[in-house]
Amino acid sequence: MTIQMTKTTLRKNPNTKTTYFVEGEKTETITKENYDNITSKETQRWFRRLGGSETAQRSYTCRGYLITRLTSISPDRQIKSLYRFKFS
Repeated sequence: MTIQMTKTTLRKNPNTKTTYFVEGEKTETITKENYDNITSKETQRWFRRLGGSETAQRSYTCRGYLITRLTSISPDRQIKSLYRFKFS
């Protein structure tokens, strides 16, 4: 199983409350073990305890009902990271 992860980094627009500027986008192939570490409940709880926000969206894929999108917001609410996963 190959997993393609696309990470988009966004920085908050200082003039508004809800818009972000795209800082960069990176695509890489990761292993099943890396995917499990990134999307585990313990990892999400750890980021939430730091004061950030972690939201997972699940969808049906060719490998089952898995997390296909993960949104992470830093504790100071200035940086947002979007992770999108594609399975094959």
